[in-house]
Amino acid sequence: MDIIPKSILVVDDSETNQVLLEALLAGEGWTVRTASSATLAMEMLKTGSADLILLDLLMPGVDGLKMLDLLKSDSRLSNIPVIVVSAVSDKKTRDLCLEKGAVDYMSKPVRINEIVKKVRDTLL
Repeated sequence: MDIIPKSILVVDDSETNQVLLEALLAGEGWTVRTASSATLAMEMLKTGSADLILLDLLMPGVDGLKMLDLLKSDSRLSNIPVIVVSAVSDKKTRDLCLEKGAVDYMSKPVRINEIVKKVRDTLL
């Protein structure tokens, strides 16, 4: 029986962050897609799914908090675990994301071994 690789959607308006996370996570054997905006990510999720979403908060247009609300209010998407990865590091924002349904919150800059461990723990 073949094991289907887990799919991760990285949503971040920084191309540098997208490239780094994609290379890091694909190197671990996961299938990684990237989106530069919440709007694009939601469009991508209409035609495909993800086993995990890594979500930045500070994006132009629809921000990460709004996207988290959209995900959790959509019955088809609400069970996808979301790890927020953001430069915003205050406790109030962290707590709000967790209350809205994120499974974890990581402040940028993230350590490579830490993000791989959290992704692995979430997907397994």
